[in-house]
Amino acid sequence: MTDDLSSPAAHPPGLVPFLAALSALGPLSNDLYVPSLPLVSDALGADGGAVQLTISSVLIGFSLGALIYGPLSDRYGRKPILCFGLVVYVIASVLSAYSGSLGTLVACRFVQGLGAAAAMVLSRAIILDRWHGADASHAISWVAMFTFLTPVIAPIVGGYVASWGKWPAVFWLQAGAGLACLAVTALLLPRVRGMFTGSLFDSVRSYGTILRDRYAVGYMACSGLGFIGVIAFVTNSAFVLIEDFGLEPHQYGYGFALVMLGGSIGAFANGRLVRRLGISAMLGIGTTLLGIGGAALILAVGAGAELLGVLGPALIYMLGVGFVFANTMARTLGRFPTMGGTASSLFGVVQFLIGALVAAALSLVETPTPYPLAGTMAASGIGCALVWWGWLRRAAAGVSDAAAISRTA
Repeated sequence: MTDDLSSPAAHPPGLVPFLAALSALGPLSNDLYVPSLPLVSDALGADGGAVQLTISSVLIGFSLGALIYGPLSDRYGRKPILCFGLVVYVIASVLSAYSGSLGTLVACRFVQGLGAAAAMVLSRAIILDRWHGADASHAISWVAMFTFLTPVIAPIVGGYVASWGKWPAVFWLQAGAGLACLAVTALLLPRVRGMFTGSLFDSVRSYGTILRDRYAVGYMACSGLGFIGVIAFVTNSAFVLIEDFGLEPHQYGYGFALVMLGGSIGAFANGRLVRRLGISAMLGIGTTLLGIGGAALILAVGAGAELLGVLGPALIYMLGVGFVFANTMARTLGRFPTMGGTASSLFGVVQFLIGALVAAALSLVETPTPYPLAGTMAASGIGCALVWWGWLRRAAAGVSDAAAISRTA
């Protein structure tokens, strides 16, 4: 048996659950931590808006790390680069637990995101090393389903940790998760030879090749717009639901989990249906749900809706994300079969850089009201739907998934 993950002959047992655990490390970095934001604000003497910079700094770290790890893994292989990123993540998590000021915590969280990017980017690249087209979307959907369960479970755990009043415990839990992923990677993941035979400079230069592909850019824009709403909810919902609606931290954890469960349900449904209906049909369903969820949320908030009026439309939005994420990724990465790591990196950069900017913008909001959150999710959901129905759907019409995936720039 070859040790190359690009070989379809070798599928280590438990590969998909392991890739799901790797992919979940990024959401875990925020979702376990979000219920403790008010505690961190009190402990470090910073207002709520400033503390949200600890969210945006992680996303900036994700973006920068994504740029680095993809080309390196294409050239030198997935495993050594993945191990390096996980070591960085564990160290940064421990340092975050000892942070005594907001500035220190923001810096440590940036490094934490830098490390977590390796797990998120390379888990996607490993999938595209092995599967293509609708099969890739199917595999990504199963990984995404478990990944979306992280925001379902982590906020509940994080809410109870926040109830203890010990916010550093969150980072010890994150360090433990990173250490477990590192152990499995080092001991059980086969060594992966680099698929790109050129120099490292050529691998980095391939970013230009991807960016010149207008359809790849379109799919990344579609996913990035959808992700804006996810980041808006992750970064802003704690202050809105706890301080504006008066929920306790553990109650917020349950509300947050309910909304994020929509993403897991959407990913599960996509995994069951994509081989039968095709990627385009799944993108049509997903983008429509994003548009409906976003529009319903802003209308509900404008009408003075209570808690369920916010959680219901947000759940519909996340349901759509479960469809959109897997299929835009499969379409984007599949167009560049020999540059899976680099394409995965660029896909991640679009998501997380936009997310970081949104998180930073929302951090300027001093009064916790639902309007900035609802407005952001409405604009992103409707924008995502317009990109698909107004442009990408026509471009994809009459092109089979197999043909779209086999084509390169």
